[in-house]
Amino acid sequence: MDRKKEITGHLFAFITIFIWGTTFISTKILLRVISPIGILFLRFTIGFIVLLLVYPHRLKVKERKQELYFAAAGLCGVTLYYLL
Repeated sequence: MDRKKEITGHLFAFITIFIWGTTFISTKILLRVISPIGILFLRFTIGFIVLLLVYPHRLKVKERKQELYFAAAGLCGVTLYYLL
């Protein structure tokens, strides 16, 4: 069983590396047609849809303040990085 988990982990890591590596090339090509803000919105939309397909359950937030922390982390972690 351990060997099967190890192989599965390596497979998921390879898929992640492949997808991550192709985003650079895709972004370079898309910049000819779409603005950086459009690409950012497109990436968020695709990511959101994929996450819904993989894990369709919503996180249960204990309080509104926690939800604001998640939104701020998403804004600072990706949006500001690409905008600046």
